[in-house]
Amino acid sequence: MDPQRRTALVSVGAAAALIVLKLGAGLASHSLGLVSEAAHSGTDLIAALLTFFAVGVAVRPADVAHQYGHGKAEHLSALAEGAILSLVSVFIAWRAITHLVGSRETSVEATWYALTVIGVVILLDLSRTIVSRRASRRYASAALTANARRGPRPACRGSADEEERRRADGPRAG
Repeated sequence: MDPQRRTALVSVGAAAALIVLKLGAGLASHSLGLVSEAAHSGTDLIAALLTFFAVGVAVRPADVAHQYGHGKAEHLSALAEGAILSLVSVFIAWRAITHLVGSRETSVEATWYALTVIGVVILLDLSRTIVSRRASRRYASAALTANARRGPRPACRGSADEEERRRADGPRAG
């Protein structure tokens, strides 16, 4: 197995573990936040599986039907990941609004194990992101870049991303 697929497989395993941890703690503590995070990890699992298969397809050599190779499979995978995240975001927003307007009864039990799960989740997500980001840079992989961008990001990172985009776009006319 090539290193890109191995990196994507690590992401698949991490996403599966995160689903189990978040869903278990969320259901036990009645936390919509942890249950929605489990749903988000479900999208991460689907996206990681897409990445795993897209990276495998992208390395295939050109053939009669695909004269320029299969590299665009990675970009299609990144597009699908974005669409999935958008759909789950709408669902989570709908559930949050029903809680805020009082349509649903809410009771959250902030237990020690729920807080411990949050700490473990942060560490797993951070390590998955670091591994994916390093591999995406090493192999110039769009799918692994999208995979890495799903991970935890500090609030101040947005301006750094914007600066990075500006540098990549080059000087602007005007």
